[in-house]
Amino acid sequence: MAENGKKVDFVLCIDNDRSSEDMFEIVDDTAPRSILSAGASMFACTVDQKPSKYYLNGTTKVKTVLESLAEFSDLSISPD
Repeated sequence: MAENGKKVDFVLCIDNDRSSEDMFEIVDDTAPRSILSAGASMFACTVDQKPSKYYLNGTTKVKTVLESLAEFSDLSISPD
């Protein structure tokens, strides 16, 4: 995207390891701002309920979220 002059407007980070919180902090703090659009959204969650603010209850829910995002992305793409 960066090579084509486009900026990232959405970042999704999903993990199921006990180091998730560390990874989320790193992603949030170190994402290269030069590739993010001004209104970029970053969302991080873990799989299954753990001591995390956001979680998806199992891999089936992860699949559902990804499918929903793909559907929305297909609807919002406009031809060049």
